[in-house]
Amino acid sequence: MGTTYRFIEEPNQPSEVVKWFRSLPQPPEEHAAPHGVVLYFREMGPLVHDDNGRLEFRKSPVANLFLPQIKRGVLWTVGELHFLATPLRQLFPELHKISRKFAGWLSSHECIFTHGNAGNPYDYYLEGSVRSFDCPIYAFESGLAAIRRERYFVAESDRDSLLDTVCRALTLRGVKCAEM
Repeated sequence: MGTTYRFIEEPNQPSEVVKWFRSLPQPPEEHAAPHGVVLYFREMGPLVHDDNGRLEFRKSPVANLFLPQIKRGVLWTVGELHFLATPLRQLFPELHKISRKFAGWLSSHECIFTHGNAGNPYDYYLEGSVRSFDCPIYAFESGLAAIRRERYFVAESDRDSLLDTVCRALTLRGVKCAEM
């Protein structure tokens, strides 16, 4: 299964999540990826690759960080951090401890969404599939300021067809998305 954490912060600014990992006593190596950063904890073990040379995230001491992005000019994606090694506690006990410390730090920020929480004042600004996930969404200061300024958020994994639907709905609210 793995463990996932979600957050909002301003894209194209230094990430609070990256800063947190850099402040660890033994910070991970950062490897750029199309979606953000792969954090490799080298001191916890080697990377495992499949027969085709692809990294096996479920067997390697890594965290996959999807940094917030701007889509269609007016939508920001929710950031995601994935610890995919399974079972994390047995394979990489030290990485499990880091995941738990991260959870504690993240939960010290304002929670803007939990699944099933009726009456959330920020629901209006969460579009696409972002409300379909079970884990809460926390806001760093830049994300909290943005959602209070009526910024809209979508999931990183939302496909263009869903973003088209979101943009058509936002047009009715007076919000115009940029063309693809």
